[in-house]
Amino acid sequence: MNEEVFIGGWTREKLRERSQTERHQVWKRARALHSAEGNHLARAIELLGLPYAEPEPLADDDPLTVRMREVMTSPAARSAAVEATLDGLPAMAGVDTLLHDALGEEYRLNAAAVPSAQLMVAELMTGLGYVDAGRKDLPKRCVARSGVYWKRG
Repeated sequence: MNEEVFIGGWTREKLRERSQTERHQVWKRARALHSAEGNHLARAIELLGLPYAEPEPLADDDPLTVRMREVMTSPAARSAAVEATLDGLPAMAGVDTLLHDALGEEYRLNAAAVPSAQLMVAELMTGLGYVDAGRKDLPKRCVARSGVYWKRG
């Protein structure tokens, strides 16, 4: 028996193979289509019985959070965030690379690491006097898929 194929070529098996964060992104994009096909895919994800919600950030005392904060408080992180912003990218694009270089798979494979990093970037940028100007996609090389674009307040 052939498995049902949803919009975008997704099957239940392919969805099961994805991480919680990836399933959340597919679900969010499917819902944003506002179409019968998109709703059908979103409902299939909901019925899989696997987590698909955006993960919560890490706890403040989590060892990974502590290591991420060390990276985020460095002058290199501040420079990378501001440089990415000046290049028209979300600040997260600059910081994401630093976090991946410093923490490797521990950062890349932890579903809660990106939401935690995004909160830290928001703290950094608002502390520097920037304001939220919307969301943008990040380059494919980044672990995070999107981030806030900041502008001077």
